[in-house]
Amino acid sequence: MKLNKGFLVGLVFCFAPERAISAEQDFQVDEISVLGQTGKRSAFDSLPSVTKVSGTELDRKRKSTLGETLSREAGVSATFFGPNASRPVIRGLDGDRVRMLENGVGLLDASSASPDHAVAIDPLLVDSIEILRGPSALLYGSSAVGGVVNVRTNRIAEARLDAGRFDLNPAYNSVDQGKSFGAVARQNLGDFVLHVDASIRSNENYAIPGLARTLAERDANPLAPGEEEESGTVGNSTNRTSQAAIGISRPFENGFVGAAVSGYLSEYGTVAEKSVIIDMDRVRLDAAGEVRGTLGLDSIRFKSALSKYEHAEIEDGEVGTIFRNRGVESRIDAKKGSFVFGAQHQYFRLSAVGDEAFLPTTKNSSLAGFGLWEESYGRVKPSFGLRLDSAGVESETSDVFGAGSNKMFFAPSASLGVQVALNEPVASGPAWTVGLNSTYTERAPNYQELFANGAHLATGIFERGNSAFSTEKNVGLEASLKVKDQAQEARFSMFLQDFRNYIALSPTGTTDAGSGLEIYDFNQVRARLFGAEFEYRYRLQEVLFSGNWDFDFKADWVRGLDLTNGGALPRMVPIRGTLGVNYRNQTFSAGLEYQRTEGQNQVAANERATRGYNFVNFSGEVPITTSFGLFRALLRVNNLFDVEARNHISFVKEIAPLPGRNVFVGLQAAI
Repeated sequence: MKLNKGFLVGLVFCFAPERAISAEQDFQVDEISVLGQTGKRSAFDSLPSVTKVSGTELDRKRKSTLGETLSREAGVSATFFGPNASRPVIRGLDGDRVRMLENGVGLLDASSASPDHAVAIDPLLVDSIEILRGPSALLYGSSAVGGVVNVRTNRIAEARLDAGRFDLNPAYNSVDQGKSFGAVARQNLGDFVLHVDASIRSNENYAIPGLARTLAERDANPLAPGEEEESGTVGNSTNRTSQAAIGISRPFENGFVGAAVSGYLSEYGTVAEKSVIIDMDRVRLDAAGEVRGTLGLDSIRFKSALSKYEHAEIEDGEVGTIFRNRGVESRIDAKKGSFVFGAQHQYFRLSAVGDEAFLPTTKNSSLAGFGLWEESYGRVKPSFGLRLDSAGVESETSDVFGAGSNKMFFAPSASLGVQVALNEPVASGPAWTVGLNSTYTERAPNYQELFANGAHLATGIFERGNSAFSTEKNVGLEASLKVKDQAQEARFSMFLQDFRNYIALSPTGTTDAGSGLEIYDFNQVRARLFGAEFEYRYRLQEVLFSGNWDFDFKADWVRGLDLTNGGALPRMVPIRGTLGVNYRNQTFSAGLEYQRTEGQNQVAANERATRGYNFVNFSGEVPITTSFGLFRALLRVNNLFDVEARNHISFVKEIAPLPGRNVFVGLQAAI
């Protein structure tokens, strides 16, 4: 094993990943079609930071929620409201600052309204996940200041299949006696392509290595006489989820057109309130199409989704609050050479009805036009993006929330970037690339930040918004260095985001007299987030012990500062690092991973620090080839040594640690 000296010098300064390589792949980055845009390119050569998780890599990382599935990607962490509700957090930003898409169109659920609201997607049926930052993210809205997470299900096929396929995925988790089963069928039917999928998942209360509540929580809020501390499991963390979909498309020589309908049902407990169950359902209709080589354009692509979402928060068998979201989102993208441009419209009506509602009914609409130009001049690749958003939030009159209010916002955003190849790639040496991105974004405050005013029992806090908020303004910079040759790859990026009118939900240290809950206020402050990300991967070129070896290391770090009041922003992700080794031969593959999460002592006022922890994870798989299909037997052991760990950015970290040791056994069949 011989390392290039210049490469080692670069490694000293390098710290940042865009994606991980699965053990079965050559040491190359997949070509991607960024969020469905026509024209494929390498993620390594792409100016924005791009992560794509798919194939066997995604199979190893699938968990019951989308957030936890992505939480091991560098720069991406996750909220944790028990094992049933989790959203991605990108570079310390979450909620309405991370745009969640399904096949390129917004989710239209209520997961951004509260950390206890689950994302209405089961990762079991996902084909791939794209994480996008930088100029291209602006194409999908000013709420993508943190980034974009796009889940692809391929229910609307864009091309005919080479052959029909039927996939089965049964699995079992020991930590919560979790059982899941997924099935996907794809088949050509004459000129059409049919897609059918379904999944079912259930789990009991999840196991933990010790007491559920922290020592600080037990001291601050002692139990009443006769009550016992929760130990060994976290109560009210059960889940029953099912999902089904059917899609049909008509590919043709220069495009395709199709539609799909899907249904999602979930009933799960919230760990903050042991007597509260959330009963959720969503029906979604998608339509998409593309025509290439018409009207003088390379391509025109259309996508639209209509969603009917509802969930009821049920306490002791009685419905306390019903959240409903009825919405539609449509977009059209056109591509001509190096220029992509288009328009997007979204409308949804979200209501929270009941004695425990903390939000008024709101009508939310937005209309946007956007454009992105990317060109290549030899080694230099400049990029420029522009988006203009007009957004409105109308609060309907309510006895609880007072007179209605109609707020309108104009939110422009722009980006400018350049990527430069420092040398001509040669077979015997590394290719070096540097990049610099700058962005200006404005984000309109959402319905919750404007109008929340009440006890949110599922999270155990009393939320207060402010209808006088103005747009949140942000200037961002990102510098990156990428190095790659046939055996190894390193990526480093540093980023800085400066906010005016940053909207933060912070504890006040006071209690609401009526509900007895701690009051959390949405406030606008000047804020600064900065940090770095690192990834290094090496593939051993020699065969050792009759197999191939891959080594990888990744780390990320972010700080958030409240420049108005001094101190830290609340719920910032601590420093994390992961070291892994993977082995594979013709009969099996195995991997061992060490994860270190540092303690978080940089905390906001009235926020408690969190201890660090170490996880060791193991994975293994055995491929089985038969005359009627391909099979893979999977084994994963997460948190091998049953360590107590708490997610600092979780609202329930004081009462709900992360799961203990979990043995996952699964079988994947492609017939």
